[in-house]
Amino acid sequence: MTDKKDIWKSRYYLILRTYMTISGIWPYRRPRDRYMHFIPTFIFSSSILIPQLLYVFVASELNDVIESLMAAIISIIFSLKVANIMFNKNIKSCLKTIEEDWLSLKTDVEISILQRHAEHGRYLTTSYAVFMHMIQVFYLVKPVLLTLLETDIANSTKASISKLPFRVEYGVDVDRYFYPITIHCYLAVFAHVFSTVAVDGLYCTLIQHACGMFSIVGHVLEEIGKNNDAKSRLTLNKIENNDYKKALNCLRRHLQVIEFAELIESTFTNVFLISVNLNMIGGSVTGIQMVMNLNKGVREAAAPMAIYIAQLVHIFLQFWQAQFLLDYSIVPCESICRGKWYYTSRRCQRLFLLIMTRTVSPCRITAGKIVTLSIESFGTVLKTMMSYFTVLRSFQ
Repeated sequence: MTDKKDIWKSRYYLILRTYMTISGIWPYRRPRDRYMHFIPTFIFSSSILIPQLLYVFVASELNDVIESLMAAIISIIFSLKVANIMFNKNIKSCLKTIEEDWLSLKTDVEISILQRHAEHGRYLTTSYAVFMHMIQVFYLVKPVLLTLLETDIANSTKASISKLPFRVEYGVDVDRYFYPITIHCYLAVFAHVFSTVAVDGLYCTLIQHACGMFSIVGHVLEEIGKNNDAKSRLTLNKIENNDYKKALNCLRRHLQVIEFAELIESTFTNVFLISVNLNMIGGSVTGIQMVMNLNKGVREAAAPMAIYIAQLVHIFLQFWQAQFLLDYSIVPCESICRGKWYYTSRRCQRLFLLIMTRTVSPCRITAGKIVTLSIESFGTVLKTMMSYFTVLRSFQ
């Protein structure tokens, strides 16, 4: 990759760019082209929320209320995510930073390190896209399968609603307007999947790039003074300039990566606050639905179980990637400790101290500046979900 255009045409970012373009949030397209994609995506993703909430108020069975409520929560999360990225000015700054970082690489080792992390980001985006499309197929095929298996629905309206991906209420005769309603529901499913893959794929890619740059800084720091020995201290004035320049360059790079990590955090923190809280509530409610449907057979329990797994994967991805950033942000400090810093000049050692001082507070991704996302906090979220589940179960 020799220029900016080659970076985004590479295989590392091809899938991400495709999904972001389809969703209308790729910032390098003309505003008119972006809005031509974004407006339909956002409309179909958010407009389905109205009939979903209406069904909550008219549903007579608790199972239907829970299913519609969960679908509404998903619509809220996905709509907010794609809107946040679309109107967030930090996105273009983040992508420009990626371009500049690729162009600043000087050695084959540095290129291979960043390629490894970019490849990992691509793998995560691809795997998440496959998973979400599997959920999409389930949503599209489930009504057909349930219709073929269902034989005892006397109510014509309820039978028609069971053929839809969501439990919805439009205030009209469902049988009469069945096909327009079906098209609206199916387009909402497509909008949800493409928007969440684009946003979450971007999140994974940004995190992996930051981790790659921390690894590069750590590698260079560890190499400083590697060829020196105790005797070299007698001729330190001859070699200190080269070591000092490398250390100074690492300090600058380190500060740039920290700034990049802060951009990521500020971009996603508000969305994660809403997403984490809604997923905790939704996961608990879905768990209740699973328990309620266990006695009715696998057919009834399959839908809430699929939603529950999708919720866990969705929220785990956010916490897992944040843990990557926490771990890799202290790599420069560990590299200095492993290196032969004691064979470098005092000027270099002072720069090492500055870098180590900054790593005392690792880079974090937070939910609304309140909770730090990590594997440990993910365990706390699961405990909270189980607590909500237990309380709701007691009222059943």
